[in-house]
Amino acid sequence: MAGNRSDRPDSRRGRGGNYNRSGRIPEGRKRNRSNLGKAFAISFCIVLGVVFISGGVVYKFGHGMYSNLNYVADEDIKIEETLPEAAEAETLSAEERTGVVVNEDQLQSIHDMMGGFTDVAVKKDDEIYNVLMVGVDRTDKTWNGNSDSMILVSINKAKNKVNMISLMRDTYVNIAGVGYNKLNSAYAYGGGPLLCSTVTDTFKIQVDRYVAVDFFDLIDIIDYIGGVTLEVSDAEAEVANGYIQDMCGRLMNIDAEPHLFPGGGTFYCDGLQTVAFARNRFVGNSDFERTERQRYVISQLIKEVRNMSLAQMTEKAQGVMKYVTMNIPESEIWDMIKEVPEILDYQFEMGRVPYDNMYETILVDGQDMLVPKWEETLTKLQEEIYG
Repeated sequence: MAGNRSDRPDSRRGRGGNYNRSGRIPEGRKRNRSNLGKAFAISFCIVLGVVFISGGVVYKFGHGMYSNLNYVADEDIKIEETLPEAAEAETLSAEERTGVVVNEDQLQSIHDMMGGFTDVAVKKDDEIYNVLMVGVDRTDKTWNGNSDSMILVSINKAKNKVNMISLMRDTYVNIAGVGYNKLNSAYAYGGGPLLCSTVTDTFKIQVDRYVAVDFFDLIDIIDYIGGVTLEVSDAEAEVANGYIQDMCGRLMNIDAEPHLFPGGGTFYCDGLQTVAFARNRFVGNSDFERTERQRYVISQLIKEVRNMSLAQMTEKAQGVMKYVTMNIPESEIWDMIKEVPEILDYQFEMGRVPYDNMYETILVDGQDMLVPKWEETLTKLQEEIYG
């Protein structure tokens, strides 16, 4: 179980409550059962990014480590025609809605515009390896879950750089066989394969591979890695404390006190603290700044990994790999192995789509949907990844 890092020089503790923007976790939004753990899934990529990037240590364990992974062939995942009750979409209150109300004609015009990019060529390059890191939101194994955290990792071996680009869950897309919906629902209907094909078709970036984890073991995974140093503002600490109390009380039945932030500062954070920090959407610009926090934590964890010895890396990778589900075949991993330690020294660039000032928000069925300016977005995204 996660604990306070009292043995760390930077570790501190304090008191807090259940907070939102003004100090309290909101109750106005209708929540389904899976929402209790949604933020765990959202922040899982923090861990998985480091695991994947440092994956070169798997040569130390050979096939034995690969067998710890949950490899699932694409053909073994079926397309769901209907989703369970747990997948019921959130409905925003009138106060929470920011999207512009559109009528049927306007919505059809948006669909027609999006359909105009169907014939745009998908970009691919043998020197660039794309993999989608997926954080899955679900409370049981009876369905795939929504992919509420998605980070496109593009490893450019020609330019010695890695792009990590958050794809926002509320992006309005056309999912093959499903129709228009939020990007995060593609995983719910068809798992990693359908999400990868949706990302490929939508963003015109070839993405065939994914790695995914759900949220049940995320806190323990972060603790196993060893925690991470984070700079936390007073406002972020206030909100995080609310989440910590909520998670400890309703989900874990443990004492929240040892994990609470005393206020803003620099802390060596355990799993609970890291998850609470990363799930915060009430300080700053909602989900936009939440994805920024996720990428910040990834960058800090990369620093932790770079400071590890080979023995430490192998130990951490071996302990975490069993939580990962993916479609990367073993033979393909071995082709990558010899290059991964070098990748840790690449330049890492973080980003997010939709880009600032290049999208609009519309209201569809009580939900805010993000509609990027697709022509400008596709041009900029391909330039960032392919140059």
